[in-house]
Amino acid sequence: MRSWLERVLSGPRWRLALEAWAIVVVAAALWQIIAKVHLYQWDVIVYWWGGRAFAHGLSPYGAIPGQPEYLHFVYPPIVAPLFAPLAILKPSVAKLLWIALKALAFWITVRLWRRALGTEQHVVPPVFFFTFAFGSAALVDFTAGNIAVFEQLVLWLAFAALLAHRRWTFALLVVLAAQCKLTPVFFLGLLLVIDERPHWKPFLGGGALMGALVGANVVLFPSQTQEFRAGVSALAERGWGDPSTLGVMQDLVDQLRGLQLPLPEVMGYVLYLAAVAYILAQTLRWWRAQRTAGAVRPVEIVLVTLATYALVMPRMKDYSYVALLPVAWYALAGRQAVTASIAVLAVLVPRPLPQLKLWLPLVPQPYVYAPLLAALVLWTMLTTIDRDAVVAARTSMTDNDRISGEPRAISAA
Repeated sequence: MRSWLERVLSGPRWRLALEAWAIVVVAAALWQIIAKVHLYQWDVIVYWWGGRAFAHGLSPYGAIPGQPEYLHFVYPPIVAPLFAPLAILKPSVAKLLWIALKALAFWITVRLWRRALGTEQHVVPPVFFFTFAFGSAALVDFTAGNIAVFEQLVLWLAFAALLAHRRWTFALLVVLAAQCKLTPVFFLGLLLVIDERPHWKPFLGGGALMGALVGANVVLFPSQTQEFRAGVSALAERGWGDPSTLGVMQDLVDQLRGLQLPLPEVMGYVLYLAAVAYILAQTLRWWRAQRTAGAVRPVEIVLVTLATYALVMPRMKDYSYVALLPVAWYALAGRQAVTASIAVLAVLVPRPLPQLKLWLPLVPQPYVYAPLLAALVLWTMLTTIDRDAVVAARTSMTDNDRISGEPRAISAA
């Protein structure tokens, strides 16, 4: 197998140009992140402060000295001890160690899911892909210093265990990955759909463990748990920093109210719940069709679940879309027709046209919610393409049954 450099140098010049551009962008970003270590990776300060507060017997919640008001600890109190080792270091040293460990974690994660997928894509050059996919989600995560890459590493260790039929290991790893942001517990549901029969014991065991750990927050840190709930309830981001389905529905309602339509604010939540119900129903329909046709690929179920997760979560930060990198990689693999879709998108994507000062409904959203739009496209591609394959499989099965049934009909006659 040829190396990445050999493939780039022997390929078309446009691929070489895109890779070179991406490398320059990554180098420039890393130089700024490291040279201005006091400015970037602000989330590391949150973790450093949380660990320091725990080590000194203080609450990690509330304002962080010397930091903007919006930057605060928003994780369950039980995870603050995990960050205590960071407090031993100076903030700048902690940031440098963090980004080095994150780079290693990112490399391991990519190797894990590429091995699990068992396929390669050659539509988009790889460095360009990892640099710009989903609004440069990976680059945003390295800049912010969030825990998202580490979370994905644990999740892909879990998925690898699930694909190897180590279901209890999967359940334990998912619960571990869910301790900071809680929402990854969603993936425990894979135990009910990954095979023909649901695996209730590890599912219930994982759920019980998750419940026990969440309850431990209340038992061990009752006052801090209340602060945690208040902090989470106050989160109201949407748009560039949080391109979620809930956010786009709230934006839509705000725009309609700007036209003097008498819509209550709660309508945003109603539309969001309706969208979630539709996505979950369609995903379940896809899974049942796959199972009926006997065409289920466990790794595809994992990928569709990742895309579904991104679409149904009420909060989906821009860097959280690193979760969909393997989904996009798989969707692009071996599908040269996707190149035409990319060209169409590049030509037809709407522009907000601020210079005209016109109100154009839903025109800014493709820019603001581009990662969410990409998640929707991938989810649709995977479920629609696979549904077509199911129809073909059913037709083939019917034809085989008809052919195999002819000798029996003749002999019976």
